[in-house]
Amino acid sequence: MNESFFEHLEEGALRQLLARSSLQDAALVTVGPSLHIENCNDTARQLIRLRPLERIDQLLDEAAAAALRGCIADRQARTVYEELDGVRYRLEMVPHREGALIAFVREDHAAYDGSLRVLHAKSVQYLGALLADAEQVDDPALAAHLRRQCLRLYRLLTHSDFLHDPPLTEQLRLHHVDLAVICRDAVQAALENGPQRGTKTITFAACAPCEALVEPQLIRTALYNLLSNAQRVTPVDGDISVALHDDGAFFTISVADRGPGLDADTFESLLTGWQRTVSLEDYLTLARQGAPLGLGLPLAQRIAQLHGGSLLLSPREGGGSTLHFSLAHLPDSLADHNLCTPMILEDGYTLEEVEFSVFE
Repeated sequence: MNESFFEHLEEGALRQLLARSSLQDAALVTVGPSLHIENCNDTARQLIRLRPLERIDQLLDEAAAAALRGCIADRQARTVYEELDGVRYRLEMVPHREGALIAFVREDHAAYDGSLRVLHAKSVQYLGALLADAEQVDDPALAAHLRRQCLRLYRLLTHSDFLHDPPLTEQLRLHHVDLAVICRDAVQAALENGPQRGTKTITFAACAPCEALVEPQLIRTALYNLLSNAQRVTPVDGDISVALHDDGAFFTISVADRGPGLDADTFESLLTGWQRTVSLEDYLTLARQGAPLGLGLPLAQRIAQLHGGSLLLSPREGGGSTLHFSLAHLPDSLADHNLCTPMILEDGYTLEEVEFSVFE
C-alpha cells in the first residue's frame, strides 16, 4: 500500500476500520459527503478504475450506495457485500471527516457456491425424517446419539449457509435487549449443555444492565459458539470467564479460556473458515491441541461485523486466550418495532440443542 494514502487518514477512522477487518491487500477509498472520491490507494485504483472527483456510487449497486449514504448521514459504520467483475467483495464503511473511508475486501469463496443452498434445503428435509425416526428407537442412548448427530449436521449446514450469504445490517431484526441478560442466559446454557455438565466454572461479570440494539438470536448463536470453544480447550480444573463492558461506542463481550492459547497468525487463519491457509501438518497439530477448527469463529466474526463490531483476540493473564466480541451502538433508526417473539426452530429442537450438539 502506498504510504501517502495513509498520511491523509484520520487516526480514529483508521482504528475503527482496523477493528473491523484486516487491511492486507484491501482496496481503500475515501469519499466526501457528496460521494465524490477524494483519495484511494494503488489497489483501489486498479480495482475501481475511477479517479478523484468521480462519484463512487456509479460503481455500487443500490443497496451498497444506500448503506454508504447511511454511514455518512448517521456517522455509523456499515458492512455490505458487492460483486465487482464477477468477484464478491465485503465493503467496510466507516465515517471519515465529513464523508467515509471504504475498504473493499475480497471474499474468495470459490469452493462454495449457491449449490449448497439446495443441499441445505434437501438435507433439512431428510434430517427432519431422521429425527422423527430416532424418536421411535427403543434404546434411549442410541436415540439420543442419532438426534445429536442429526443436529450436528444441521448446525454445519446452517453455519455454512449463513457465511456464504450473510444478510445486510439493515436486513436484521434488531431489537432493544439487555445484553447482560443474554450473556447470563448463555453462560447458564453452556453449563447445562457443555461437556461434563456443571463441572467447569464459568463466571460472568457486568458493570450494569446494557441495553443494546441487536438481533438476539444471532448474538446468542455467537456466544454459544465462543463458549463451546472455551469449554473444549479449558481443562476440567480451569476457569472460564465472561465479561460485558460498554465504553459508549461499543459493547464488548469477552470470553476468556484456559486453553493452550492462540497466536495472532493462527487466529487469523481460523477466521477464514473453510479456506484453510495453513499446511495439513499444521492443521493436524492445531486439531490435536484442541483449537476451534470449525466455522464457529468465522460465524461469530460475521455476526459481530453485521452489528458494526468485530471479533478480536488477546492473551489471558495466567494462560489461555480471551476473545472480544464487540458490537457497535447502532442508531435507533435501524430498530424493528414489530413484536419480537422467540424463534421456533424446525421440528421442535432449540437453538441450544443445535449449537451444543458438538458435545457428547
